Amino acid sequence: MSPDRWRTAFASSTGTSHHKTGSPCQDASGCRVVTAADGTEILLAAVSDGAGTAPESDVGAAIAVDLFLERMGAFCGANPLDSIDVAVVSELFQELVDAIRHRAKEDAQPIGHYACTFLGAVVGTQGAAYVQLGDGAIVVSTVDGAPSEMSWIFWPQHGEYANSTYFVTQEGVERLLQFETGPPVDEIALFTDGIERLVLDMTNHTVHGPAFRPIFDWLATTLPGHSEHTSPVLTAYLASDHINRRTDDDKSLVMATRVKFSPPEPTGESDPAHAAD
Repeated sequence: MSPDRWRTAFASSTGTSHHKTGSPCQDASGCRVVTAADGTEILLAAVSDGAGTAPESDVGAAIAVDLFLERMGAFCGANPLDSIDVAVVSELFQELVDAIRHRAKEDAQPIGHYACTFLGAVVGTQGAAYVQLGDGAIVVSTVDGAPSEMSWIFWPQHGEYANSTYFVTQEGVERLLQFETGPPVDEIALFTDGIERLVLDMTNHTVHGPAFRPIFDWLATTLPGHSEHTSPVLTAYLASDHINRRTDDDKSLVMATRVKFSPPEPTGESDPAHAAD
């Protein structure tokens, strides 16, 4: 396991279909690196995809990401990571639903207007915890001398009908909430369904590792630390023709690595936004 500090980047980008209609980006993303009680670093990351048909879903997505980062950051600062269990996650999820319900009441709107998916991760030096409701995915790898194949934590949850999924505002949706713990990882990416099919092989249920490799390689060369601001490089990548030729949806991506990587020989491409097709 690499002892190096986390390097992080996140961004959300408006899809071309929303640009055409003047609609806002309905995705949200964010990450933090907090100090645990034992002095080690813990990575917190989250993305949320607002339902396209829900008029206030961008607000719901922002509430989901902000609340997870705030509450889980406070929890990890006072408790060991291995104390995160189903009960802790279920309580946080209920708090999230209550927060969205409170906002809906303030706005005099139905709670369904704030419908959104949610994916969250907590990664420390001794383990990791993951939670997901809806589509999108979390993919990870552990490095032992060289990057290993990436694997997914949860396969995207798709609903009963085509292009459907589950949202945190649905009645009884707590039964669909997925939670898992595992060993620590060195590389992690969380993304909404806007880039799902660029990264996941839907037929074979595998991760297309090369899709993110140029970005991880770039990220590993940046300075350790964390910024609360969106990454210009990831923003450019998500808004690039390379991505927009394949999807017109909103897109969110959080990436983090604690790998010291030796970049390959220069190829004339200066950043991951110009990665080869």
